[in-house]
Amino acid sequence: MGRTVTLALVTPDGTPLGTTRPYEVEPQWWQEVAPVVAGARKEFGIEVTVLRLVAAERPQPHGGAVTYLAEYDGPLLELGPLQENWLTPHPLRMTWAQPGGPAASLRWAGVGTGVQQRTWNLSSVWRLDGAWLKEVPPFLRQEPIVLAWLGKRVPTLVPGLLKADAGRMLLADVPGTDRYDAEPEEIAAMMEDLFEIQSMAVEHVDELAGLGVPDWRTDPFIERVTQAADKYADQLTTHERDELGKLVAGLPERFGNLADCGIPDSLVHGDFHPGNVRSDGVRRVILDWTDSVIGHPALDARDEPKLNARWCSLWRQRIPGCEPERALELKRPLGSLRGAAVYDAFLQGIEPSERPYHAADPLDCLRAAIG
Repeated sequence: MGRTVTLALVTPDGTPLGTTRPYEVEPQWWQEVAPVVAGARKEFGIEVTVLRLVAAERPQPHGGAVTYLAEYDGPLLELGPLQENWLTPHPLRMTWAQPGGPAASLRWAGVGTGVQQRTWNLSSVWRLDGAWLKEVPPFLRQEPIVLAWLGKRVPTLVPGLLKADAGRMLLADVPGTDRYDAEPEEIAAMMEDLFEIQSMAVEHVDELAGLGVPDWRTDPFIERVTQAADKYADQLTTHERDELGKLVAGLPERFGNLADCGIPDSLVHGDFHPGNVRSDGVRRVILDWTDSVIGHPALDARDEPKLNARWCSLWRQRIPGCEPERALELKRPLGSLRGAAVYDAFLQGIEPSERPYHAADPLDCLRAAIG
């Protein structure tokens, strides 16, 4: 499934120009804009920089008809009308989603041009010559903190941070491909890489918290999840609401039992899957620490029996007498509960036109937690 794309074009200083006719692009993922840029070049012979999503046919991702605001600085084109409200400023708009924003970021990186890969409310990513430029919003600025910290301790396992400024990062290029299609043996090796990081970081959680890594240990976890559950409770059925109430009320006991399992809190990646690992067959690098927090390592464990068995074996070797199998069972609903609170925070931090990306996620996560 692909997308039917319309571009609402403005000049780099924000002067409205008009809209293109629709054209088809793959894949369906709204935030992947490299095909949108390539499609504009193929369909119209123009170079554009995508700023942000301004309209979507569907209430949530992905596919369907979508409209992006994009910069264009070239010869006049025959264009349709453009909705002026798409240009209305908003206090939550990301800097890279504003006219002139991408050029300012490239200047900061010390280059004049690059290949745009992704833009949405959670990140902007450009491929440069020998490097990557990534930006994240204010509520996700822990990534450069974590990369700088890990780069001093396990430099082979994370991308090199060349420089950073708040949510802007210039990252060294990592040879290879993102390992979405990795086989089970390779995925097990990735998990062992993450274990190496987490078994080291258990001694440094207070240091990481002091640096600004979000704290999702017991008390903050329960507080945030309780707020999210209360906020969305009226959208659940009576049965769902009752089940969620019992689950949330039982969190203090659950976390107490989790602590008794003997595996301490550490650095949690927060979105650990094969697609966030890049490899050239020799070196593996764990990417995208945007969602990293301090919390229980089990939150990163994948629900696959063979991988779980290896995860348990690693922790038992690290901490004789711990109970990793019990920890995995206790953590089962915690990832979904945390997801509900995280997505709710995203919705509070982004402008309305970009909320379709996440609008359904908090409720979906709460239902998954009790499912």
